Amino acid sequence: MNPRKGIGHRVEGRGCGNEELFLHFALPILLTLCLFHTSSARAQTIGIIKPLEPPATAYRENLFGRLISKISIETANGPLIILPVIESSKDMGAAYGVMPIMAIRNKKNQTVKAVFMPSLNYNRNLGATLTWRYYIFPNEKRLVVLRASLSQHVEKDFIFIYSAPDFWGNRLRLHAEARDWITGKPSFYGYGPSSSKSSKANYALRQRGEEIGLESPLLNNLYINFTHSYYAQSISRGPVAGVPQLADSFPAAFIPAAQDNDFVVHRLALLYDSTDHPSLPKIGTYASLSGAFSSKAFLSDYSYSLYTAEIKQYYNYKEEGRFVTAMHCLLQEQKGETLPFYAMPQLGESTGLRMAGEGRFTDRGRFVVNIEERITLSRSPFMKFISEVEISPFLDVGTVFPELSKLSSRNLKWSPGMALRLLIRPQVVATLDFAFGSEGTNTIIKVGYPF
Repeated sequence: MNPRKGIGHRVEGRGCGNEELFLHFALPILLTLCLFHTSSARAQTIGIIKPLEPPATAYRENLFGRLISKISIETANGPLIILPVIESSKDMGAAYGVMPIMAIRNKKNQTVKAVFMPSLNYNRNLGATLTWRYYIFPNEKRLVVLRASLSQHVEKDFIFIYSAPDFWGNRLRLHAEARDWITGKPSFYGYGPSSSKSSKANYALRQRGEEIGLESPLLNNLYINFTHSYYAQSISRGPVAGVPQLADSFPAAFIPAAQDNDFVVHRLALLYDSTDHPSLPKIGTYASLSGAFSSKAFLSDYSYSLYTAEIKQYYNYKEEGRFVTAMHCLLQEQKGETLPFYAMPQLGESTGLRMAGEGRFTDRGRFVVNIEERITLSRSPFMKFISEVEISPFLDVGTVFPELSKLSSRNLKWSPGMALRLLIRPQVVATLDFAFGSEGTNTIIKVGYPF
């Protein structure tokens, strides 16, 4: 398990016994599963059922779809579309560039077998950044991601991801990932939900390691998951001009975090999954209860545990696929040794609160609720390039806390927003999110749904 996904420092006080853990984590999510079971019954199957058949007869190509067709360029390998990149990031400021997107077709049946998405952009803090992205679809369910990125200043990114929900003849679901990654986006503001924006201090985080997870079916839609991960992490001075450096503003936090720290984590989870697609879900329920454990006896630099309850629900109005209500809720708490701040549970741009900068709130626990209404504006035949165009009004709500008993509604942060998305089946979605709230505004361009 990637330690950036939430681990925390030690806070003296009341512990969390087995009974409390069950009441706070297991019982609510199991009751929720029972409530959602009936609404998700039509989506249930031992494996992952097929998504809505493309093209759907309920969708005719409208003006938006015809516009996409007009700006697509046919090549020998497949259609090409060139998009401008105009981004205003909370952390990095404005960025400008270009991102060609090419769908590579299977010459036998003309379906999309891969998507190539390079980009070149400029930001005053990073300089020029060249990124190479390649998404390969071995079949309708499997996905291979290859990504390499290099900036003039600080940042680099080398990532390999392999996902096979039908591994070993549908007996197992496999996910593997390896990365060597340096990012200058995050900042540290201090601990707790009341940390001040004026305390912002920039740093660069380096992360190197691997993660591999296996899921085995127990009953219909019920799985057990085991995930092993190893990551070495350290921080250094950040690239953002005009923002204080962490080493200067928080020297006590910087010194232990600047050295290489090894995180060896083993995670055990019970999963319920009735969703219809691993990457582009439109109906069903995904829920998990998990415990992640790290010990110095297994070559980790820290001994700690992380408990997480998570649920995602997708309601498909009339099962037509045009209106999909997507809901996500996550609650997690860490116990154990004092850890570097960057490895604690965080709430920010990529962790549930899109109006905020990366790493905006940090503490021992995190609570997040996200709601989106995903509205399909246009749907094209499967052999065309952009298979679906969506808009998605959304609401993010979340906070952090030092211990579960101190989770308070008074500390919740609220962030509405709007997203525009281009879906390229079978596996890829490109998204432009605009969020606003008490932290100001933020614009995010990325690949993948937020949940």
